[in-house]
Amino acid sequence: MSVLNQTRPETERGRDARRARSASRAPARARRTRLVVRGVIGVLILAVIIEIVSRAGLVDPQFLPPFSSVVVQAVLLFGDLGFLGGLAATILSFLLGIAIASVLGVGLGILFGLSQTVYFAMRGVVELIRPMPPVAMIPLVILILGNGLSMKLVVVVFASVWPILFNTMYGVHAVDPAQREMARSFGKSRAAVIGRVIIPAAAPLIATGIRIASSIALIIVITVELIAGGADGLGAFIASSRASGTGVIYVYAGILIAGMLGLAVNLTMAALERRWFGWNAQTGVK
Repeated sequence: MSVLNQTRPETERGRDARRARSASRAPARARRTRLVVRGVIGVLILAVIIEIVSRAGLVDPQFLPPFSSVVVQAVLLFGDLGFLGGLAATILSFLLGIAIASVLGVGLGILFGLSQTVYFAMRGVVELIRPMPPVAMIPLVILILGNGLSMKLVVVVFASVWPILFNTMYGVHAVDPAQREMARSFGKSRAAVIGRVIIPAAAPLIATGIRIASSIALIIVITVELIAGGADGLGAFIASSRASGTGVIYVYAGILIAGMLGLAVNLTMAALERRWFGWNAQTGVK
């Protein structure tokens, strides 16, 4: 009987805790829903304006096709194997680029965050190359590596590594020194302190850096494909459609798909950040 009496309060406390967590999440869900609704309304208003302007002949439909026609063409493109191959090349370049940038950014960020000597020794180099426009590197990288995947990866990694590096460094600096000393007092090695204390504590800021870098990486991938002749991908499809002179609707369809891809990347990264680090106010994800 006493066991039952002890179990019931524990069960009720667990149920109350779950209700409290659900209640605390409700305002955040409502806020996100309102933002999504507003975003959808804004897109619909823009689509209606474009449709009216094009249908009414205020702008030549040859240069600004109706939005409905662009949507139909974008859907039809997913039945084109050649286009799907280019889209897959863009996604692959993006995924590899952000993965390499994450490894480099986190590694260097931890090194700079833990060692002031290394940071100040490399600060001049970082401040020298960081302001360089990634697009300006394209001709040089093409001369060295050609128009293949490696060329795109070099430019993408260079552009997207910085938010990850600096967010990681700031995250390491924000770790409570008492936590490090406590781990050392238990005999943990330096590697164990980094793996079990510093990286988990800095993880929310690292995740934010990766989310920001993801948007940059996708933009740079498509930009490189647009500029670098012979490169495969969504950007190359848009460039070739523009060059043909008669494929304006394909240009707009490609741009629409690029925008949807960027939206999907941002929403996915934000959802993962909320799922794993929603408890931390530093992430700033709404």
